[in-house]
Amino acid sequence: MVVKQYKDEMTGLERALAALSYQKPDRVPVASLVCGAARRVLGVTYDKWSQDAELIAESFIQTHQIMNYDFDIFVMLVDLSVEAGSFGQPVIYPIESTAYADPNNPIIKTVDDYRRLERINPRETGRMKVVIEATHRVAKAKAKEYGVCGFVYAPLGVIGALRGHERMFVDCIKNRDAVIEACEIITPVLEEYAIAQVEAGAQAIVMDTLYASATIMSPKMWEAIEAPYAKRIADAVKKAGGALVLHNCGGGIYFDVQQKWTDPVAISHAYPAADCKTWEEHAAKWGKKIVSIGALDPASVGMMWDEERVMEEARKFIEYYKDCDGGFILSTGCEFPPNGTLINAMAISKAAKAYGTYR
Repeated sequence: MVVKQYKDEMTGLERALAALSYQKPDRVPVASLVCGAARRVLGVTYDKWSQDAELIAESFIQTHQIMNYDFDIFVMLVDLSVEAGSFGQPVIYPIESTAYADPNNPIIKTVDDYRRLERINPRETGRMKVVIEATHRVAKAKAKEYGVCGFVYAPLGVIGALRGHERMFVDCIKNRDAVIEACEIITPVLEEYAIAQVEAGAQAIVMDTLYASATIMSPKMWEAIEAPYAKRIADAVKKAGGALVLHNCGGGIYFDVQQKWTDPVAISHAYPAADCKTWEEHAAKWGKKIVSIGALDPASVGMMWDEERVMEEARKFIEYYKDCDGGFILSTGCEFPPNGTLINAMAISKAAKAYGTYR
């Protein structure tokens, strides 16, 4: 049994909710993006882990224990081929690395194939069903005291896995109507998938809108293609009683455009917004409008820095957001490397406790 050290110490859920509502928590909350790396706690291979709800959930729960219960939010990301695989896309499952859509065998081989996609029931199909069950297991064990966030890849991300990203980008210019038709087919499935995760116990859904960033797609193109469908998913999450969080690890994320279309409570990101050049500028411009989650460089944290360097870099981010009324959640800017050192993942939480106290 975990005994709190101080009577006024918040639970992880209380801490997260305080940050998301700009009411200073006792300390900076930490969102764990230790996803695939969690499998190592159980000693199972990646291919088995990513297809088994019980292994996914138990690895997250045991990783929380190993990390002294010091992170406050679980993010139920498995990999970015979950949705595409459920639509029938062949997926490659490496033994010790992240599953991915087979680039040599896309199911959308021609422009006409966009229109041939069939709607599926995410509650009964493929690994979407697995993730819903894993979310239920983690929420049942942890959601009373910690935040649990489901995860949904936005429509263009799914289509990119079904078509191949390069071919999809060409189609966004030359065959846009076909891409939009695919969005019409896929979006209701993603809405239902998000709702199912909320019903399974997730208090929030993280939607990955990767393409809404300057390194990938212009804001005009994103608004013309994906934005209306991202809004539909966001609205479905809110109607179901969940909070909407975005994730975007692209360079130059469009905070203004995404706020306009989806109005998230927070954005998990790896780089400053497109209209900001530095983290200081980002915190000053956006820090009191949309809560930031991030933004330590995951490769450096997991594979390059030592514990002391991780804590120092985390301290810098806490400092960037010190005047944002507590509206900051510390994390890596994208998934912690699946084969990174867990000592450094623990160092993120240590930094939040050492440098992020508000009270």
